[in-house]
Amino acid sequence: MNGDILVATDGSDIAATAADQGLEIAERLEATVHVVSVVDRADADDESVHERHREFVERVERDCRDRGLAVETSVRSGRPGQALLKYADERDVGLIVMGTHGRTGLKRWLMGSVAIAVVREAQCPVLTVNATVVEPIQEIDDVLIATDGRPGVEAAVDRGLDLAAACGSRVHSLYVVDDVHSSMNVVLDAFEEIGERSTSAIAERASERGLETERAIERGIPHREIVAYADERDVDLVVVGTESRSGLDRVVAGSVSQRVIGTAPVPVLSVRTLER
Repeated sequence: MNGDILVATDGSDIAATAADQGLEIAERLEATVHVVSVVDRADADDESVHERHREFVERVERDCRDRGLAVETSVRSGRPGQALLKYADERDVGLIVMGTHGRTGLKRWLMGSVAIAVVREAQCPVLTVNATVVEPIQEIDDVLIATDGRPGVEAAVDRGLDLAAACGSRVHSLYVVDDVHSSMNVVLDAFEEIGERSTSAIAERASERGLETERAIERGIPHREIVAYADERDVDLVVVGTESRSGLDRVVAGSVSQRVIGTAPVPVLSVRTLER
């Protein structure tokens, strides 16, 4: 995983946890950190609000300097999601890190708005931290790559393996057979065959990089099984894919990725496969 890291902050506790996680990864990758806070356009003319946001970025900037990381800061105005995406494109960052909820006064970064908009539209991977993650993961020993065998996970597999290689992590590849919509054995068996191929391919690529691997195929509701696996196996980071279809950005397998982002007990790396 190459490039600089954009850490978004709104001064909230969850943004602080996300920032700490981003700095942990930046140290591992020796990346420059861009700390960005966005003043909502409704408050664009309020200098006191701008001052608070400058304090937010300065707080993270001090942490960067304490870690010996190169850092740049910016306070922008506008719609938070659009402003973050624009900054990421302008600076060609390789990773965006943000919390899934935040608060600045009465303004909230809610799932379904800023975080999901960034996940769905970003040209680079996005690492999200939700409210269940109370402290950053310092050692990423185990990485879970969730696959559904579709083209939309190709980029996620690539970036997940890159990060695992940088951290020397064990790679878990998981395929979930969704048995809610069909109970026909012939259908479920066909999906299990896809799962075998998909998880084997990930394990083989991980092994080529000298990484330990584990494979699993589960049956159930995909996002619940992914989260349960991460919890039960003490996984440190989950990787999921998103894809573009018919010009509309949507989450692979409906809302699976969005639900994983909102409920996983660890940070989630979302990677979008871009249309060619």
